[in-house]
Amino acid sequence: MSLERSGNSGEAIEEVISRMVQKTTNGLYQSSALLQDGGITHGFTSKMHGSMINELQRNAFLDRVGLQSHALVWAEQNHGTTIHIVTPEDMGKTIADVDGFVYKKRSGIEEQPILAVHVGDCVPLLFIDQTKDIIGVAHAGWKGTKDHIARSMVRSFLRLGSDPKHIMVVIGPYIHACCYAVTEERAMTFEREFPGSRGIVNRFGTFWYIDIGNAVIADLRSAGVLSTHIDKNDQLCTKCHDLEFYSFRRKTEGFGEIMGYIGYTKQI
Repeated sequence: MSLERSGNSGEAIEEVISRMVQKTTNGLYQSSALLQDGGITHGFTSKMHGSMINELQRNAFLDRVGLQSHALVWAEQNHGTTIHIVTPEDMGKTIADVDGFVYKKRSGIEEQPILAVHVGDCVPLLFIDQTKDIIGVAHAGWKGTKDHIARSMVRSFLRLGSDPKHIMVVIGPYIHACCYAVTEERAMTFEREFPGSRGIVNRFGTFWYIDIGNAVIADLRSAGVLSTHIDKNDQLCTKCHDLEFYSFRRKTEGFGEIMGYIGYTKQI
């Protein structure tokens, strides 16, 4: 489908150079940039791992990839912008009414928390500042994106001593503009929230489409994150790839969700 810009004459979003989120042999989608550091575990699940909102399927997946369910910090998401600063005491807990986690690695601890979010079309985000040993995850639906959860995540990193130029963000599979038709009212809301940014609000004939992943990128760039530190694969639309991902918009079968997670590997 060919999409037209709605008419905003502002400058284009700076091109994201690192587009390296790829499927691995175990069915996970991972960023090669993060795989360069052997101390990090991360990924985005796919349908082959089951629905991550099903605790039994989630625990079976964690066991399969060598992760411990008691180390996972799970979110009871509400499409907001609340960010929870994780402590080791949060391991194994479900935190209510949050859509993002941030954690600074603690020395002298054998097992660190694994942070996770779950999505069925929304944008799963992984964050890391390797210079300060800070990691984070966020769930960005249209509401959270519109309310700038990406900026909130960067601010949380800054409170823990990070510099935005050292933060890397990996954008996982989500519903892209090709499939995300919205009302004109919602499209105009995004026009107002992201003025001057191209590739977010699009029009095809009389129909409006938005790309919430591009809106996230605009927020990250405005918060000082370098374009070369944003990792995204433009082909990973959850609605298009029905064999790979669950999609609330498609919903041709029992609805499920994938998981995005990041953590530090266990120190032996």
